[in-house]
Amino acid sequence: MARSVSAPALASGALSCFLLLFGGLPVEAQSDPGPMSRTQFGIGYIANAPEAMAGGSGYVILPRWGGIGVFVDAKFDISNPTGERGFDPSVTASRIRDQVGGEFIKGEDSWWSANVGVLRPLTPFLMVYGGGGFARKTLFELYDVDVNSGVGEGGVVWAEDPGAQETRANLMVGIIMRLTGRVSTHLGLETQPRGLTVGASLRIPRW
Repeated sequence: MARSVSAPALASGALSCFLLLFGGLPVEAQSDPGPMSRTQFGIGYIANAPEAMAGGSGYVILPRWGGIGVFVDAKFDISNPTGERGFDPSVTASRIRDQVGGEFIKGEDSWWSANVGVLRPLTPFLMVYGGGGFARKTLFELYDVDVNSGVGEGGVVWAEDPGAQETRANLMVGIIMRLTGRVSTHLGLETQPRGLTVGASLRIPRW
């Protein structure tokens, strides 16, 4: 089963992030960096909580027309069952069901995504972005099998179900906020998988 995200959980997560961001800004973050006069770059960590908690992002902003840029990211699930006891890459879930035989215990989705968007500064402290890409969902299933079946480990087996793999269109919106001349934070929402985008990036050069 996918790790679903309720609306209250998203709202609570967003509120927590905003409190963290706005609760104690350093003095440097409140000084006016002035209008953008040169190309800016950013690179850093990003995640789509709770489904894809590892990832990287990058952006470039040109000073033309008051600032315009491109934002890209990729996110991955680092907690999928491939590292679990009993995972067996040599079998599929359909083979377990049709040939090996076993009792289904549960299923778990694993996601990765790649996105691109347009970035626009609203103030020297705040930028907004919007865009999209695609997200790939892979389904893993856990079965209780005979210990002598030759698959899995100790009578359990995790197996991938290639027939259930899906590629979906993803939409994303968010903000990038300047904390200091070097560091920016990210906050946003995504549709596939539905979740909260959080992250931080290093600004190059200092602004």
